[in-house]
Amino acid sequence: MTQESTHVEDRPSTLDAHGLLTWARRSVEMLALHREEINALNVFPVPDSDTGTNLLYTMRAAVDRAEGEDAWIAEGGGTAGAREIAVALGHGAVHGARGNSGVILSQVLRAVGEAATFTVVDASTYRRALRTAVTLVDHALSDPVEGTIVTVLREAASAAGRSSAHSLVEVARAAADAGAGALDRTTAQLPALRRAGVVDAGGRGLLVLLDAMVEVLTGQTPERPEYFTPSEPAAAAAAVAASGGDGRPGGAGAGETCDAEGVGRGTRYEVMYSLTHSDDARADELRSALRMLGDSVVVVGDGGSDVNARWAVHVHTDDIGSAIETALPLGRVTEIRVTDMLDPTGDGGRDASADDAAGAGTGGAARRGGAGGEPGVRRVVAVVPDGPLAALFAGAGAATVDPGEDGEGVVDAVLAVEADELLVLPNGELSRDRISALDAALRDAVGHALILPTGSVVQGLAALAVHDPITTLSLDGFSMADAAAGTRHAHLVRAEQDALTLVGRCAAGDLLGVVGHDVALIETDAVEAVCALVDRMLSAGGELVTVLFGDEYDEAATESVLSRLRSAHPDIEVVGYAAGPGRALAHVGVE
Repeated sequence: MTQESTHVEDRPSTLDAHGLLTWARRSVEMLALHREEINALNVFPVPDSDTGTNLLYTMRAAVDRAEGEDAWIAEGGGTAGAREIAVALGHGAVHGARGNSGVILSQVLRAVGEAATFTVVDASTYRRALRTAVTLVDHALSDPVEGTIVTVLREAASAAGRSSAHSLVEVARAAADAGAGALDRTTAQLPALRRAGVVDAGGRGLLVLLDAMVEVLTGQTPERPEYFTPSEPAAAAAAVAASGGDGRPGGAGAGETCDAEGVGRGTRYEVMYSLTHSDDARADELRSALRMLGDSVVVVGDGGSDVNARWAVHVHTDDIGSAIETALPLGRVTEIRVTDMLDPTGDGGRDASADDAAGAGTGGAARRGGAGGEPGVRRVVAVVPDGPLAALFAGAGAATVDPGEDGEGVVDAVLAVEADELLVLPNGELSRDRISALDAALRDAVGHALILPTGSVVQGLAALAVHDPITTLSLDGFSMADAAAGTRHAHLVRAEQDALTLVGRCAAGDLLGVVGHDVALIETDAVEAVCALVDRMLSAGGELVTVLFGDEYDEAATESVLSRLRSAHPDIEVVGYAAGPGRALAHVGVE
């Protein structure tokens, strides 16, 4: 039972933006605390012990987006409202969703944004949010199965709707307690859970969020039983595997999914990607098409209504190519992620750390099959000048190599990086001859290596942001190259002499805005030059602008640029980083 910390009349009746953000951050902390427990419970639809990790990853992505929104509004002298934070949480969750459970969680957070008033979340908002979440999830899933997170969500929403309380805490407590009761009953609702003697992992994760709301409002965490002892994280999955998945000859084993009756369908791969430049009608068309190719189909949106709207797509299938190609006529496909659910060294059988879950796929070395079947190491190597830029790449998990004056020492430096698999980002620092020499050396010295077509540091950062060390080298390289290709790049340089350009005559000392390889503008003021360059690039559209500021931009100039860009383009995410000295005064990337 939950211990009461205040009298009813003293309890908070609403949550403002700060309170909602506090709840989201506490949810991350509690998911991190219960991650191993939730992973151990994960036996349906695939016993791959990653539900806790996926939920944690998704919730952290939501909080990162909301904190950025809060900081951006504060920079303008304003204060974020609860609706703005809630919408940002939903967008972040959809954009960063991992796994079936993470995609469903994203719709719960999206529903809060659709239900919230501008300033607060109150009892009626919470009721409406849970009810909306049920509608969104039911619409998004190809075949909702009772005894899962869907059941826990529906029961929590029903209890909140039945509550006549005016206080948010009373409604939150009713929802959480009903969710806990529904979670207890999941064991009897699904054969896989009954054989393993566990509750549903996704439902347990949702209960963490419901309980976190009660804790934020009362200061006391609801007391729940220990649903699984994480000292033996593979025990539940082993119980299912030992029974052949559905308990029948020929039933679903590890890596196979089950329908509502527990009948194995035999799909091997989990395919996820993002879809943009689409609409709800085409998302529905994609959902129907994917049902013909596999199961566990989920297609969910972030609620956006313009070109920046995004849908998260999830399917278990044996036909990876068709699952991706089906979406190509329906929008723009990005951030492709494929997991072999039968590969024990891949995401399906991997028990990632909480820090790994927070890294957005950009950090550290990945263990994969190396010589003699032993785990190997995959590294990303970025060719980038020493200084702040190198620190930026290193902070995202890459090894860095200084190109020097002419790139002469790059080959030896790259070969000195210890790894079984290498992904190299040239970042426009190497000539074609140097790249050819590096390619020849890698083929002789390294078993598996790819040099990716990153023509600038902003393309390199875009590629590194989608690096996924737990998929195959080829798929990882494909996703990174796709991200680089989707990033338009430009830079500012100072003219060394008078010259005639495509946009007119420049004088020595003028600032030249170079888009791709062509001079696109001439300016004399550093702040005006960057703003004009970004404006020109955004004329073709974009969702994210990255500006790397060289030494000529002090703190005041940097803040002036970022403030002007965010005011001029309120629907575009704008980020800036220090680049240190270099040939370019600034770099700009538009994704």
